[in-house]
Amino acid sequence: MLCKRVCKLASVIGAFGVLAGCQYVGPVAIDQGRNRYNNIIQSTSKEQTLANIVRVYDHEPIAFMDVTEVDASQTLTGSITGGAASMGAHPNPKTTAGTYSGQVNNLSASGQYSESPTIRYQPLLGQALVAQMVTPVNADSLGLLYDSSWKVTPLLDLSASYLTLDYGEFYIALNIISELYTDGALEFVAAKSELTGSAGAAKEEPSGGGTPKTTAPPVAKPVGNSANDALDIYLQPFHPHEPRAERAEYRRQLQLWIRLLWLYYGTQPKFIPTNAGRCEQIGLRIAPADLRAWDLNLGSRSRGINLDEVRNCLPNFIELRTIPVSPSVARSNSLVSGAPLMRTYSALGILKNATERPHPKIGFVSADIYARIREQPWNQDVDNLSFYTLLPQHEGPLDNPIAPGHEQEDARLDEAVISWIEQPGHSPYVYDPPGRISEADFIKGNRRLGLLRRYILIVVDDGPPAVPPYVSYFDQGKWYYIAGDDEISQKNFDLVSLFLTMMAIPSALPPLAPVINVGG
Repeated sequence: MLCKRVCKLASVIGAFGVLAGCQYVGPVAIDQGRNRYNNIIQSTSKEQTLANIVRVYDHEPIAFMDVTEVDASQTLTGSITGGAASMGAHPNPKTTAGTYSGQVNNLSASGQYSESPTIRYQPLLGQALVAQMVTPVNADSLGLLYDSSWKVTPLLDLSASYLTLDYGEFYIALNIISELYTDGALEFVAAKSELTGSAGAAKEEPSGGGTPKTTAPPVAKPVGNSANDALDIYLQPFHPHEPRAERAEYRRQLQLWIRLLWLYYGTQPKFIPTNAGRCEQIGLRIAPADLRAWDLNLGSRSRGINLDEVRNCLPNFIELRTIPVSPSVARSNSLVSGAPLMRTYSALGILKNATERPHPKIGFVSADIYARIREQPWNQDVDNLSFYTLLPQHEGPLDNPIAPGHEQEDARLDEAVISWIEQPGHSPYVYDPPGRISEADFIKGNRRLGLLRRYILIVVDDGPPAVPPYVSYFDQGKWYYIAGDDEISQKNFDLVSLFLTMMAIPSALPPLAPVINVGG
């Protein structure tokens, strides 16, 4: 009878153990395992990105090792044994220790939990590496990143090799776009340019006489297999119910927009205002002389200017094409050039352009220089700024080499730009000192201001960081890290990580198909 009870008890406990394993071990394994794997993959991915930035900085080959799959199986095993021995056990009155003689029941249990992860690594090699690293970022990708709330200044400065026909005007265009965007006056969208599509039929004279035959001109393909070939910039309309105090902001926005139209003169589709006669009367035509005159008018704060009237005489968008316009279309639209207005880097190009001297966009600095950069008053607004602005003395010795014979000119320009930066209340985007300056000084000053920006500051030290960093990497006796409280560098580091992965091609390897037992 006792043996039956013991066996029954063992069966009940065993069934309860199996049930508990099925109901609780699986959820607990997910609860404990998912975050652990997710955190370590995320952490090592950051380290890999920083490692590749440092490798490009040191002129070494880059390498990627992706974790493509993790299959973790959990197993719970258990056993319970019981029995009875020495039939008829009873207390032994001859002993004082309370021992029993006769039958004794026994019960024992054991359990084992094991986790067996199967992790697949895939090095990026050959065609996959080339496709991911040297394919230029396309207009669709830039539009999607903009829609994902990335700031325009690092988005364009890191990805675009140029934004204008004249490379020297890159930063004046970027600076104006950045200030208008920060004021909420612009919208961006990837689009198909009407100038780069099929331009209609081109007549070709047949050999030997006869009727000319019609052939369609070749159409250039958008960069990076994008469905769109341009990034369009739209000027937002004025809000009719804004208070009069906002009119000063609208005045500034119109002035900056006119400067953009001046920079892009002769590169845009034809524009005919609704009331062309009135635009002629006020002297506002899409011509360099008129645009420059109205730039001065809006900057003089003179009264009596109807801002809505001026706005209606201007195009409301500028397109930055990534492919050329055919010669016939360029002639018919009176374009000064059919060349692309915007060219973009590949992922590898972004790394090289951001790290290599001269004019790097990622700063490798000592801990002392890092502290000096961050303590500057114009670098304090980390919630709204997307870059650090350095002083010339905080640049590396080869970051901005001076051309022979231009020492005095460059020193004068540096002094003017530094004075502008250090004055409280000035825009961090557009170098626009009071008084009338030459167009050349305006363009060169904005270029110098743009070249003083750093989007990521990487501290280089002989020892590990004293405070836990955002990400760190040790190589050749040096520690490289991004500080844990450096929000500007962290946000732009994340953007660079996206640039490195967004042009990836799907893996050609089939996924693993393991049989996974969860819960025992």
